[in-house]
Amino acid sequence: MRNIHPYAFVLVLLLFASCKKEESELWTEVHVSATNFNSGEPLNDVFISILQNNDGLFGGNSKAISESFTDENGEFHFEWKAKRNSGVDYQCITQANPAKYYQIEFKQIEFLTKGNTHNFEVKLVEVGALNMNFHNVNCLNENDQLHYRYYFKKSPAANDYVYIYAYHWENSSKNGCIYQVGDGGYQTLPAGTYTVEWNVTRDNGYTEGSDTFFVPDGDSLTYLLEY
Repeated sequence: MRNIHPYAFVLVLLLFASCKKEESELWTEVHVSATNFNSGEPLNDVFISILQNNDGLFGGNSKAISESFTDENGEFHFEWKAKRNSGVDYQCITQANPAKYYQIEFKQIEFLTKGNTHNFEVKLVEVGALNMNFHNVNCLNENDQLHYRYYFKKSPAANDYVYIYAYHWENSSKNGCIYQVGDGGYQTLPAGTYTVEWNVTRDNGYTEGSDTFFVPDGDSLTYLLEY
């Protein structure tokens, strides 16, 4: 049996220790792209935090390893050596000014897988305001009954809606010869295109209709529903 030179044994130990150290850290990347949902323009005021949780996801012992606003192109990028330790986890936290933006299409908290590249899209719309008015232009009598709803559609290609008011018809009704203009107040909601649908029951029959309107970014709209 051949003798192993003592220096060779030391070299093997050093290589093993080096490999163990390298394997204990995993390169991880996060890319975030923030845009205005309605216009597609980049947003440079979305705050992104990468948190390292040292006691697991809900351990409470967390620290930020990166914090920054998205840049002028609406982008955020960070890469680091994540600890392989099973007791250490990572999260990407997205924060937008709630007085300015509605969070339409993203998760505020994303849990990160070590050793992977993560790409997240943040789509926000600015806050708008709506003054909804009503006029029964074909009033028959006090038995006239209007049911209505209006909603924001998140994606033109998907059957995915956000019902801002009255998901159920029975929760939104107006009875009689209604003329309500200017006294309904303003409702804060996401800016964008809305669909309004309604039906009217009168003693002499039933009618229904629909329309669209656009609530502007950071501004208000007064809409009159005539039926």
